[in-house]
Amino acid sequence: MSKLLPKPRGTQDILPTRAIIYQQIQQITQNILNCAGYQPVILPTYEYQKLFTTSVGEATDIIQKEMFTFPDRKGRQLVLRPEGTASIVRLVCQNKLVNPGYPLRLYYWGNMFRYERPQEGRYREFWQLGVELINANGIMADGELLWLIKQIIRTFDLKENTILYWNYLGGSETREKYKSILKEYLLDKELCLDCQRRYQLNPLRILDCKVCELKKLPSYKKVLEKNELAYLKKITKKLNELKINHYYNKWLVRGLDYYTGIVFELLLNNGNKQVILGGGRYDKLFQQLGKKEFPASGFALGVDRLVNYLSLLERWKTGFKPDILFLVLEESVCSLAASWQEKLSKNCQVVSNLEVKKVKNLLKNINYYSPRLVIIVGKKELKEKKVLVKDCQKKKEFVIDQEELVSWVYNYLLVK
Repeated sequence: MSKLLPKPRGTQDILPTRAIIYQQIQQITQNILNCAGYQPVILPTYEYQKLFTTSVGEATDIIQKEMFTFPDRKGRQLVLRPEGTASIVRLVCQNKLVNPGYPLRLYYWGNMFRYERPQEGRYREFWQLGVELINANGIMADGELLWLIKQIIRTFDLKENTILYWNYLGGSETREKYKSILKEYLLDKELCLDCQRRYQLNPLRILDCKVCELKKLPSYKKVLEKNELAYLKKITKKLNELKINHYYNKWLVRGLDYYTGIVFELLLNNGNKQVILGGGRYDKLFQQLGKKEFPASGFALGVDRLVNYLSLLERWKTGFKPDILFLVLEESVCSLAASWQEKLSKNCQVVSNLEVKKVKNLLKNINYYSPRLVIIVGKKELKEKKVLVKDCQKKKEFVIDQEELVSWVYNYLLVK
């Protein structure tokens, strides 16, 4: 017998108990965003490689060593999407979605691909929720994104276990000024091989290095202009108003080259201080990709890391527990039970046994599924035109007329 091939390194088999948490996160965040006026889009799984080499930055690890690239049959280089923002910019420009004078609010959900070293909370195929606010700038626009982050923190009860690290990078001229100061500071410093390359391409990437332990780095805040310092104070005030736990990190630049203005990372205090959300402003990216300049900002939520955290909490360990379990005791009543199941499944989770067995064996289904209600249907029930309903949580039993079963169940479970 041939040996079973395992899943590729860096991928996950997301089993039902865990998949339910992914599904719930998607439903909850979609509800938050829909209520805030954001519209969903679905991005292609692969793009032309040039889209990312142009936007993300040649000095980034993503471009240098993390992209899954492959040629199509005509020799054009394609890449499995490593992130979503560049794809959003292309989508918006190609489909002419921006209406001058009005903000464009979009979000997406999908899997991304990076050839990274797999470790806890980091996979080569990973899931992201992305949120983008386009054609809007100023403190009200940045404040809206921070408010959305607060809603995510509040909804998933993360306030006591998260802190938002943030920095303000100012405009392009300020960024270039800091690059020059940083290069001068690094001239006589020992750098790893990667950082020697980054020094030439984009020295800001060196601030992200986990190998070079650089101390007394020049503060980014010192190169900010007067108006930029005033805006930094506005961000601080907004974060305090929103009551988000935050820390001003004057060396935070994020791992992508397109950021300007505010940048931020939401860190989870779970021992490893993992980043579960990150983003910022990218006002120059539209122009960089060859189109008209639009101010824009956004963030991405690392869904896998949030799932890892939530799966440790008792209230997220529920697994699949249907509202209703039908126990069908005789084949002669299968059709009747199926008709009830069809009506109830419009608003409830309903399962039934798929094989008629002895009652003793069928009762094992109750322990396996842990349903709220068990509805027992057999010859006796058919003859008496009654149905036995058991509430497994409250340990109660009810005998219900067959004609009233569906409406009774809905009223009992408060399903409208």
